[in-house]
Amino acid sequence: MKKYIIGIGCSWTQGEGGYPEEVWKEHGGRVQVRCKPDYYLRHHEHEHSWVNVLCRDHFTDHTPINLGVRGIGNKAAANQLFFADKVDFNSSTGIIVMMLSGFERLDFWAREPLMPIPPYEPPDDMYSNLEYIHYKWRTAWPFAGHGDAEEPLWAVYGKMLHSDQFVANNAIMSILQAQTFAKAHNFKFVFANAFNDPYGWSVKTFLQKYSGNTLFHKIDWSNYLHENKDYRSFVQKLVYMDDLMPKEHWGGWYNFYKKRDWPAKYLTNCDGAHPTIEGYKFIASELADFINSQGYVKNQS
Repeated sequence: MKKYIIGIGCSWTQGEGGYPEEVWKEHGGRVQVRCKPDYYLRHHEHEHSWVNVLCRDHFTDHTPINLGVRGIGNKAAANQLFFADKVDFNSSTGIIVMMLSGFERLDFWAREPLMPIPPYEPPDDMYSNLEYIHYKWRTAWPFAGHGDAEEPLWAVYGKMLHSDQFVANNAIMSILQAQTFAKAHNFKFVFANAFNDPYGWSVKTFLQKYSGNTLFHKIDWSNYLHENKDYRSFVQKLVYMDDLMPKEHWGGWYNFYKKRDWPAKYLTNCDGAHPTIEGYKFIASELADFINSQGYVKNQS
């Protein structure tokens, strides 16, 4: 029976930021591709993503399937599981790992998610049968002011829908969807927090406060990596490890890192700051330790 580790999430799962030094030099020290083809970077991202590193360095009898997509929220991340066409779920097993994206992100289908009609030759996304494009989702944030074509959608979301209860219950439903999918296919399930820091609370505290007990307690919290960690999110830990800003002010990481001319050891200087190659190695190591502690995979030599 074939074994897989399937990663779902946003750019922190796809592997944005995981570039070798020559790529940073080619881009003048700042690598961030938006609104234009980025496939030329994708093989670097997948190679150095925590999904691939988990299989390469820790669980060598597992095959990585990276379903991460830049910019998406948790609903689209969970929905990505239905596009893992390279996995025969009837004759395989493994672990689905969900790296939680921003709670404020609201996902829809893109207007034209299907692959263009041949003779266009689509780039291999490395997980699907290529009927749909990789960036098949459209995601809104609950604020206006960025001045582009998405502004009306974002403004309506912020005014008409967004609230703490809205985002908390949306996140819980996404976690439950991934958890249920894993159970239905005889896969184990693990989830972790990339960068959410709502009100400086733990993710669990925030979700419990703003959701109903019925849904909250349907989540198996023993599968949550940060349940017994001394850091609330991976970005918090990576900021601490870089040791470039006062720990008590780590919440200002977003603006701090993008002012740098070159990436730090563990976090990049792009908008939003993503893990570097070393950052993804650390995340994979923490996930591997947690998976082993759960007894989900026998230790690899």
